[in-house]
Amino acid sequence: MNRPRGRLRTEMQRESGAVTPLELFFDLVFVFALTGVTAFMAEDLTWHGMLRGMLIFGLLWWSWVCYSWVGNVARADEGVTRPALFVAMVVMFVLALSIPESFDDLPGGLHGPVVVAVCYFLFRGVHLVLFWIISAGDPALRGQLLRFAPSMLVATTLLLVAAGTDGPTQTALWAAALVADYLGNYLGGARGWRLRSAG
Repeated sequence: MNRPRGRLRTEMQRESGAVTPLELFFDLVFVFALTGVTAFMAEDLTWHGMLRGMLIFGLLWWSWVCYSWVGNVARADEGVTRPALFVAMVVMFVLALSIPESFDDLPGGLHGPVVVAVCYFLFRGVHLVLFWIISAGDPALRGQLLRFAPSMLVATTLLLVAAGTDGPTQTALWAAALVADYLGNYLGGARGWRLRSAG
């Protein structure tokens, strides 16, 4: 079903829908990011380094899951969903390039930990705005998004605070950010989400 809204048109996913080439390209950006996580962990083979690597992985995994729901509800290669996914891919690519500086800023350029936090906020923000457009006429899904948004804002705030710290405090703030994001969604429930195409 098409939803004509001028530039904000979306095409809802059919029950027989399948993954599009755009979604596969989107996934490749995450594959690139995950190779950055393995390189990050290989640089610090301590328990603390492994923990930090798993925190970055948790951030990336949750980011990917959010967009997998978008592809399940609306066609990724139609309407406003297409340019939104391209914007999200660019942001995730910048985040992936910043993974070596997720916790410790290196000389030159922008402050790495801040770049990671801002990219995460933008990536998740595009997701929420896109889902808001897709959910027009669906009060249950809109309600779910409203319950979902605060945990993302809390998580991003904690990541920004963590960018100004170091050591175990910084790691603890990262962990708190992920707990806030995951737990917030869990407490928000799943009754408003839609599952149109398992394929």
